[in-house]
Amino acid sequence: MADALKLQFNETWLLNWVQNLCLTFDSLDKQKCYQCLVTVIKSDLSLMQIIKQASALSVKQLQQLGYSSSQIRDGILTIAPVFSGLQGLVLPQMIEDLSDTSIQARLDALGSVTAYSSSEFAMRNLIAGYPEPAFRQLLEWSQSADHHQRRLASEACRPRLPWAKILLDLKLDPSPILPILNNLMQDTSLYVRKSVANNLNDIGKDHPEKMLAFCVDWKGKSPHTDWIIKQACRNFLKQRDPRFLALFNLTGAEYVELADWHHDPTVKLGEQLAYQFTLRSEQNLGYLRVEIQVDYVRPNRPLYQKVFKLIEADYVVAHKKFSKRLSFKRLTTRRYYPGQHQLQLIVNGVVIHQAWFEVVV
Repeated sequence: MADALKLQFNETWLLNWVQNLCLTFDSLDKQKCYQCLVTVIKSDLSLMQIIKQASALSVKQLQQLGYSSSQIRDGILTIAPVFSGLQGLVLPQMIEDLSDTSIQARLDALGSVTAYSSSEFAMRNLIAGYPEPAFRQLLEWSQSADHHQRRLASEACRPRLPWAKILLDLKLDPSPILPILNNLMQDTSLYVRKSVANNLNDIGKDHPEKMLAFCVDWKGKSPHTDWIIKQACRNFLKQRDPRFLALFNLTGAEYVELADWHHDPTVKLGEQLAYQFTLRSEQNLGYLRVEIQVDYVRPNRPLYQKVFKLIEADYVVAHKKFSKRLSFKRLTTRRYYPGQHQLQLIVNGVVIHQAWFEVVV
């Protein structure tokens, strides 16, 4: 994924980047600036290394021309609306790299540019190196009218933010994060709620009991809150953790019977496996979470287990038929191999059926 994303830092991006730097900082020589940065996009560096290197070289050129940190910071704020999303991540990184600027000035600037290109990566070293002012600012952002800043308040302090350095102190003790999340648990923005759920998910990987206690306190407060909790607990539900199944009243499936199970005995690579079944009971089926676990064959390695949620719903009927397909089309994120695979049908965390099929070339 990161390898594909780093391709956005290409010749087109570089020409646009140099053009806007030179428009904003008129002492820059366009050709020299281009030559300084072109090796970065043609290198074998990772995505985050490209961002850091492009930032460091851009800041260095400007400082060598005599631009002060405040002038560079103001120029970054001018350029920010031109570069959105991933291609703009160099700008918040440049703000972090202005090490002779006060921590508050950098925090203020990061809060401004985050609307164009999110500042969570640039915040990591500031949180680690200056936790008190950083968390004071995060708490303030968590109550901002700007949903970009509210999202940054959560995303920046995720203990296990992907592609970023782990914040070890928060991984060991997530307590400083919780007041921020408390302010965001009923946020009206889905953009913010997704970040809060991911932050809680990060916390749960190291402190499941703390995460569970937090979720218990908030469950039922509002539809937004319950959505966050369900998203945050998704991995524990797939792992069939009884503590989290109980949180959502997904306890047992003894009253549910399986009928009419059928599946294709073989499937070719690139095609789809069809399977169908019926769930029934002597009463209404009630609230069910139905999943299928697939044990994928991998050469010379243990099986790869993947859980897919089929449905989660409240059924006021005594039986329900399911007809599903499982794709074996080649993906960039997953490769399939021939051999015997296993299916497990899971209802409310209980495996109620197992079946085997052959993947063939």
